[in-house]
Amino acid sequence: MDVNIFLLLVLVAKVSTENETWASNVENFFKDQTNKVNEFFEDQKRSFEATVNSSYEEAVRVHNTVNNYLEEQKKIINDEVNAYVEGVKETGREITDTWSYVPDSVQKSVNGVISDALLSIPAIIARNGYICETHTVVSRGYFLNIHRIPRTKHGSEVPSKTVFLQHGIFGSSADWIINGPHKGLGYVLADAGYDVWMANIRGNKYSREHSWWGIDSKEYWNFSWHDVALYDVPAIIDYINKVKNGDARISYIGHSMGTTILFAMLSLRPEYNNILYSAIALAPVVFTSDVNSSLTSLAPIASNVAYMEMMYGAHEFIPKDSFLGSLPKACDVAHVDKFICNHIIFKICGYDEAQMNSTILPVFLAHLGTGTSWKTAVHFAQEIVAGGKFQQFDYGSYYNEKVYGAETPPEYDLSKITLPITLFWAENDLLSREKDVRKLREKLPSTTQMYLVPYPEFNHIDYIWANDAQTLVNEKVLSTLKSTFENERKVLKFKFGF
Repeated sequence: MDVNIFLLLVLVAKVSTENETWASNVENFFKDQTNKVNEFFEDQKRSFEATVNSSYEEAVRVHNTVNNYLEEQKKIINDEVNAYVEGVKETGREITDTWSYVPDSVQKSVNGVISDALLSIPAIIARNGYICETHTVVSRGYFLNIHRIPRTKHGSEVPSKTVFLQHGIFGSSADWIINGPHKGLGYVLADAGYDVWMANIRGNKYSREHSWWGIDSKEYWNFSWHDVALYDVPAIIDYINKVKNGDARISYIGHSMGTTILFAMLSLRPEYNNILYSAIALAPVVFTSDVNSSLTSLAPIASNVAYMEMMYGAHEFIPKDSFLGSLPKACDVAHVDKFICNHIIFKICGYDEAQMNSTILPVFLAHLGTGTSWKTAVHFAQEIVAGGKFQQFDYGSYYNEKVYGAETPPEYDLSKITLPITLFWAENDLLSREKDVRKLREKLPSTTQMYLVPYPEFNHIDYIWANDAQTLVNEKVLSTLKSTFENERKVLKFKFGF
């Protein structure tokens, strides 16, 4: 073989071998790179999956954490709301207990009859066999509910003779009926042939609503008995006359603050001296220079003008921490301490163990009107320190100038009163003292009469619940009213011959 050819073959074989090795190396290289790439992507995949899984787990953890937090907050909020609601309920129960609570053990009588403490005024009246109507009069936006017994128990006609009854501070229309059909003045007057209208003062539990002011507003409570005398009672009297087509011969009977309202009204609105036929003032409270009751503790309020300005019209007056607030608790019929209960009442009104009708105490407390304004309480306090004056609300010299045009408030002009009035008073009444009643008598016309209740221990609250109310008070009320209408007939006979 040719050497050259041989060498060429060797070279080709060598090249071929080297090419195979190179190709093999290239193939291996690409395989290696492919594996590395695959491994890279596998690593990235695993890393991504791990990241995703970690993020998902973190998201789940966060989600669960948030949910747990929200559930905890929800539980806390629910617990707080429930606690608040229960607190409100408990507060409501405490307030109700304070003023009108009657334990289950005494809610029913021996015969299973529900106590009057749990019934409304119309229901109590109806249960005793009388007709009761509720009339609503709007005065300066206040909805005033008046309870009416229009005729006798078995009568069919409404008499023209009409009596308007106005309760005292913290009282209500219940004052005239809680002593029962044979002693409660509302029933007694109805049985005697009178159309009986029993008012409820603005803000008390039976006259709480207002056309535009809420019960918790400052404006709502911006009143005293002055405003009741100037607006509310005249509005009620006008309404009664309208209902009775101008044929209502109305006599006014007031107790305590009800008398204050009477005298202020007749001074401010003297035309009502001619609209009314007569008036009876049970325990008149006009001049208060000789008051000998624990209520005189209110008097220092009047001397603090800044305090009055803060209180002026701002709050409902229910002094829970005072003697008045503790009165219902002390008299809680579930565990009555008779001595304490009587002592508190007698400290305010005058001691009279014999006339206190303790059996109606739960009813009295249940229907205690509550609901009056700070301004009313302060106004009375001012009267005590006014040096024997019967005057309008004292705002302090600065505001008096703006309201009245003078540094001191004007006095009510009692010389404008011409209505025949009988003043009922008692020797043991700590709030309506003889000295002050006699002073009032001197300011009134010569037709004014005075009647001393013929029982030395008779006190301020006995007019409402005395055991012997019929003989000590009611009979005199009836005879006084009768004489008024007999005098009217004499005048008509003299004038017109009939």
